[in-house]
Amino acid sequence: MNRNTRDLISIGVVVLILACLFGAILVFDLKPRLGLDLQGGIGLVYKAKPAEGKKLDTGVLDKTVDKIRDRVDRLGVAEPEITRQGMENVLVQLPGISDPDRAKELVGTTAQMQFRIVEDSKEESEVKDDESWKVTEGEEGLKPEAVIILPYKEDKSVVLLKLGPTLLTGDAIKKAQLGYGEEGSPQIDFELDGEGKDKFGEITTQNQNKRLAIVLDYVVESAPNIQEPITDGRGEITGEFTDQEAKDLVIVLNTGALPVELVLIHEQDVSATLGRDSLDKGMIAGLAGLAIVALFMLLYYRAMGIVTCMGLLVFGGLMYGFICVLGEFWSLTIAGIAGIIVAIGIAADSSIVYFERLKEEVRAGRTLRSSVDSAYKSAFRTILAADTVSFAAAAILYIFAVGSVKGFAFTLGMATVFDVFISYFFVRPVTALLAQWKRFGTPRAMGIRHLEEPEAGGEPS
Repeated sequence: MNRNTRDLISIGVVVLILACLFGAILVFDLKPRLGLDLQGGIGLVYKAKPAEGKKLDTGVLDKTVDKIRDRVDRLGVAEPEITRQGMENVLVQLPGISDPDRAKELVGTTAQMQFRIVEDSKEESEVKDDESWKVTEGEEGLKPEAVIILPYKEDKSVVLLKLGPTLLTGDAIKKAQLGYGEEGSPQIDFELDGEGKDKFGEITTQNQNKRLAIVLDYVVESAPNIQEPITDGRGEITGEFTDQEAKDLVIVLNTGALPVELVLIHEQDVSATLGRDSLDKGMIAGLAGLAIVALFMLLYYRAMGIVTCMGLLVFGGLMYGFICVLGEFWSLTIAGIAGIIVAIGIAADSSIVYFERLKEEVRAGRTLRSSVDSAYKSAFRTILAADTVSFAAAAILYIFAVGSVKGFAFTLGMATVFDVFISYFFVRPVTALLAQWKRFGTPRAMGIRHLEEPEAGGEPS
């Protein structure tokens, strides 16, 4: 296989990869997945608060992330990002969300559901100054074995309920669904699992004619009277729900309680207009940078600048294609666009290193055709060393950084890999093929203004 054939195969492989990428984009209608800062939406950072006297375990935090992801999926948010941030924080990014208040309430609800027997009840106005009827607050109210006092709205008045220890938790709920009462008011119908069914039957058998309070996150949702044993494992939660509140409660009960309490410590709202404006400015900056680099290469390197422009087009095609393909797993952010813009300079740098080495050899009296391979061998070592440093820096940033910096590191690392690939498999063979064209190798076409004088007895340039 001769040299020209190898070069043509190398270029053909690059073109084939591009064709496959854009073919997949057209067939599967792939698009870049935009992050919160480009699409608009809401970003929330929660701090996990472990139970009193307990240490927060990373496994528990991972389970919390899974529970939140399940809730958000049922909420219908497209392409959310829910990740653990550090050792105690959870990052929730919901791009394109139309009702941020609902999302915050649904995501942050701990949903610790408890069934407790009402031991006593009194009107709030009757026990206003009675310390023994003070509403339970803080850590004390989080203890399932404790007797607690909670307010409950009943017949347009507020009563205080003294509730016994927790007899059954929401973990026993097998399925919950939206239902409607006799008057058309929304309610939650639930079904218990096998063990919960037996326990619920035992509770209702032993406590007939007593009230059973259903408590969700230490708010009494309902407190019906047990008229007869309930042994079929089915029940209902009634209250002053709106349709939306009842639907959200069904989601929470079906996905289960969060393992830890979450406290919202940071909130970021990005409007769709601001996101679109950020995307437009990022695209303008990228295209402007690409145009300026291409113009410089054409003015300074003349014909060889055309090779650089071709390489930059291939680089842009690979970046866009892979960003679309990776859209299922990764979101493009403003920081990611910044990484791409920086990468344009890296891609152009490799061509500059190679072309400067070529110009040195041509100035020394060698022909362009004979200098292509030797110049690239020397330049490739420099290109590889520079890209290795850039890739290592990107990898370190991606591993140790948090938030948007990861997006910058990811695109920068991907760009350095593409730069080495394009330099070896596209720029080098294209230059070698064009070097056989006599007009391409003239000093004027290469942007060489002065040639070195040949030594005595040497060949003229």
